[in-house]
Amino acid sequence: MSDYIPFALQSEIMKRLPTRSLMQFRSVSKQWKSLIDSSQFIVDYSRNHTHQQHLLVCYTSQEAFQEENYVSIVDDETFPEHRCFLPPPTVQLGEPTILGSSQGLFFVYTLHVDPHNFRRIMCTAAFWNPSIRKSVAVDVPYVLERGSNPAIGFGLCPHTRDPMIVKINFSHSLSNLGTITFTPWQVEVYTLSSRAWRSIPTINQPRNSIQLARGQVVIDEFIYWLAIDGLPTEFQGFNLIVSFNMTSEEFKEVSLPDTLARAPTSNVVISKLKESLLVVEIVKEAEKQVYGVWMMEHGVSNSFTKLFTINSPDASIQAVLGFRKNNEPVFAMSADYNVRDVFVHEVHSEHINHTQICANGFPHYACSYMETLLLLDH
Repeated sequence: MSDYIPFALQSEIMKRLPTRSLMQFRSVSKQWKSLIDSSQFIVDYSRNHTHQQHLLVCYTSQEAFQEENYVSIVDDETFPEHRCFLPPPTVQLGEPTILGSSQGLFFVYTLHVDPHNFRRIMCTAAFWNPSIRKSVAVDVPYVLERGSNPAIGFGLCPHTRDPMIVKINFSHSLSNLGTITFTPWQVEVYTLSSRAWRSIPTINQPRNSIQLARGQVVIDEFIYWLAIDGLPTEFQGFNLIVSFNMTSEEFKEVSLPDTLARAPTSNVVISKLKESLLVVEIVKEAEKQVYGVWMMEHGVSNSFTKLFTINSPDASIQAVLGFRKNNEPVFAMSADYNVRDVFVHEVHSEHINHTQICANGFPHYACSYMETLLLLDH
């Protein structure tokens, strides 16, 4: 930029540039590097809502089945042409699993057996920013022993801009007489700024019989999990949603419509469309699967409306991976069960478009995210 442009104006211009350009600008001068690396600039940049939305698709290729691949696609009118392949996040001891995304950050982890105690499962984890291709390791005291069933949540509170991990331990035991005993939840919270774990009082803690399922969604200051009240069997328990407020550190139960509450837990997943919580219901018809998409209205708990149904007449839909910002579902579909690929469903025309994002691959999920500089100063 010209020396005649005031530095304050240069700063405002750079807040609107893509992260790739800013990473290059850090090499131009010490002044620019100091500005871009500053905590205030990073926070201001993250609060700018003019940045492009991206879709991160994770898949395994048919050629290297054990290796996960990540491709980031710009979610605009060029979709899916504008894309780039990303190196996997740095997590030791195995292939990483992405728990979820929040404010442009992802939480990734691997589980591995404790070499000193084979009854214990340990966790290695990291925060990952794909925009700047940087990860920061996190020490997670995730221990899985007989009878325990810990769950992890991740989010970035919009008020503090501080990445947070929520670890919940809950378990149950079955007596010889068939009586089920559930233990109270034990909740711990970790923040990147403190680099420490602390126990929190279980204010408004859900009932002990509620157990969280895998997967989560973050909207504003809330982390949402799909949960089941009772044991996850065909004849016991019903589905609901549990939320955690990252500001007040309080839990809340969210009821689902009866058709979702009584569906098999394996046939219900939660997702996100812009800043709205979605529940996707899987309904099996003949030899294919049909998906019903429900949305929680205006962030009001216990109020859900069915948006649309995804139905493919010529091939079976295998899984809904995520949603684009224009409401289009992104899903995996194939004519057989050996090879899948990514397709997009145009809601209004009901056309199904083949993207060839991971041709001859096995897509797992598609997470939307905005560019951010968070973690650059760590």
